[in-house]
This record gives sequence, C-alpha cells and structure tokens, in this order.
Amino acid sequence: MSDKLYALNKAMASVDLFYQVELPDIFTFDHPLGSVMGRASYSDYFTFSQGCTVGNNRGIYPRFGQSVFMLSDSKVIGDCEIGSNVIIGANAYVKDVDIPSNSLVFGQSPNLVIKENRADAVRSYVEEVFRYE
Repeated sequence: MSDKLYALNKAMASVDLFYQVELPDIFTFDHPLGSVMGRASYSDYFTFSQGCTVGNNRGIYPRFGQSVFMLSDSKVIGDCEIGSNVIIGANAYVKDVDIPSNSLVFGQSPNLVIKENRADAVRSYVEEVFRYE
C-alpha cells in the first residue's frame, strides 16, 4: 500500500518524497514540482522549492539544522552538515561540504561562495511563512 501511495503522490504532485523519508514536525514545500528529497536528516522549518534535490553520495546523506531554505534548483548531496538559518541559493550545488549556521550559499562545489546571513533575517522569514508566535 505504501508503494502505491508513494507512486500516486509522485504522479499528482510531481515531487519524489519516498515514504521512508522522515520529515520534521514543521516543514513546508513551496511549489515542489520536480523536487527529489532523499533520506537526509531534516530539522524543523525546512523549506524547499521546485527542482531541488537532496541525495546521497556513497550512501551518506546530508544533515540539516533548523530553518534551512533550499531555493529553486538547488542541490545538497552527500556528507554535508548544513547549519541552522541557512539559505541555499537558486542553482547552488553543495556536495560533501559543511555549511556553517547563518550562511547564504551560492555556486557549485568545490567553488562555493558562502556569505554571512543575519539570523534575524531568516527568523523573520520563518515567522512570516509559518505564522508562529
């Protein structure tokens, strides 16, 4: 039955979100068409857009801190520790690298551009999207 529900979700929503993927209690999809979410470790306030991919490299999946936003067509692959309050920019490709908390990430591994992100900027966006007090 789970396989059938997974296939139906994939066909109807155009998102590959296998039933064994453990999503956090609080998360959101923003137009998830064409996205593939692998068996990573996700934390609360995880958000992804269209065309995003989270996958393994040699069987190792990424680990995400709280309030991580994956913008359109971004990819996080392999042994990555993504800190909290991180925005992964559109078309970014992060592979087998750690990203510190409070960062903006652009570019392609191994030539990533990582800039400081104010924690309160992410927090205000999270509050707006999730409308929590």
